[in-house]
Amino acid sequence: MLDAVFGALESLGWDDRVAALFAEITRPGVVPARVVRVERSACVVATSTGDHLARASILPAVGDWVLASFDGDDAAIVTIAEPWSVLSRRDPEGRVQVLAANVDIVLVTAPADRLSPARVERETVIAWDSGARPVVIVTKSDLAAPGLVEDLRSRLVGVAVVATSAATGAGLDEVRALLQPCRTAVLLGPSGAGKSSFVNALLGEARLAAGEVRAGDHRGRHTTTSRQLLVVPGGGVVIDTPGLRSLALAGDGDGVAAAFADIEDVARGCRFGDCAHMTEPGCAVMAAVSSGVIDPERLSSYRKVRREISFETRRDDPLARRQAARVWKARTKANRNLPKKR
Repeated sequence: MLDAVFGALESLGWDDRVAALFAEITRPGVVPARVVRVERSACVVATSTGDHLARASILPAVGDWVLASFDGDDAAIVTIAEPWSVLSRRDPEGRVQVLAANVDIVLVTAPADRLSPARVERETVIAWDSGARPVVIVTKSDLAAPGLVEDLRSRLVGVAVVATSAATGAGLDEVRALLQPCRTAVLLGPSGAGKSSFVNALLGEARLAAGEVRAGDHRGRHTTTSRQLLVVPGGGVVIDTPGLRSLALAGDGDGVAAAFADIEDVARGCRFGDCAHMTEPGCAVMAAVSSGVIDPERLSSYRKVRREISFETRRDDPLARRQAARVWKARTKANRNLPKKR
């Protein structure tokens, strides 16, 4: 009986890995389920018998695997299984917001008609921090300027870039192959990036509302207002998310090292271990920029995200904040003691 229940969840991503999550927490009177939709105060879980609105003392994230109990039609989440990956960001108030859980691939959506390489790099940092693998999908590739996709591929390191178009169908089969047999992907990108149109094309039907973008700046409105998990024909699932204007980092720096592995590798050759790659003597990174090995705009993105991680660490950790204050105090004192120019 239990095997039949689990088998019915295969389309939602159930596999041996998920079964292992439930091995020690499953008990009589509850059933496994996956959270497929989350709004402000409620969630929908999918079980072997269909979708159900469920109560929860702590609201889970889309993609969470849970145990649910039922009293007639009344469902309640009893336990949330430990996730293997968590995609998160800091909200405008500085709190960590979980966007999705148990994802294998983060599909970073980069619209070809208003591509921002710096934003794409930031999104890959967030993706690496989640524990999932980033894949950049350039949407609206039929509108791309010549060389745009190739330039992005050469700038990013260790990240696949797929040119896609909901209008022509380009790249869709490549993305479908990434999801098989039962991987979970989540879309991450700005409003107006064509995420809903891309998902509709991937599903082969108009399941999501797709909005128009303004002609002046190509910015779109939030046609997706809640996060939801959708089953892709042929295998795998995809989580659609609203467009994000704010992309404050919530990780501890590991994602930066992965997203900017080329710069981190070169930095090992710097004379000083705490080199800021600005004006320090013996800076291997600045030498690589001068020789054309590292794109100066990519270095600028790297510096920015490193500063942000450092700031968030100090804000969260009083000890780190005090240490940083001591460092800056010492530097200020040293600067005051420098001989004045005549």
